[in-house]
Amino acid sequence: MLDLQKLRAGTPAHFIRRHRRSLAATCAALAVLLALGSVRSAASPASVNPTTNPMTTLARGDVAIPVPLSPPPAAGLLHLGDVIDLIAVNEAGTATTVARGARVTAVPAAGGFMSTSSALVLVAVDELTALRIAGATGTSELTFAMHPVSAQ
Repeated sequence: MLDLQKLRAGTPAHFIRRHRRSLAATCAALAVLLALGSVRSAASPASVNPTTNPMTTLARGDVAIPVPLSPPPAAGLLHLGDVIDLIAVNEAGTATTVARGARVTAVPAAGGFMSTSSALVLVAVDELTALRIAGATGTSELTFAMHPVSAQ
């Protein structure tokens, strides 16, 4: 146990030397807890109605593809059914549209503690567009432009 009286009475360096193993074990335990919290949060299912499978809402000829969006907080702006254009931005800053009219079929849950990875969004597109998206994810960061909601 940590003795706070010794910490206050002695020098902090002496206390740290004397209890270095306990302090190291405590720090390691905290690191593991933070890592597990991050993994659990990042791996939580997408915010989809559990009774609705996004694959059942695909139109004939469409496929669903996960898209890593950058910056990650931007994915929080999306909702199920939104229509977006996917834009690839390479390291030189050149932007090109890789998909037009992609329909959002699943929106990500919140990222884990100190998450810096891209947020994944599931979109429905045709197979050729899915291949373009897959190619762009390897060489560019993807962002999106939203289409206005049409009145029905």
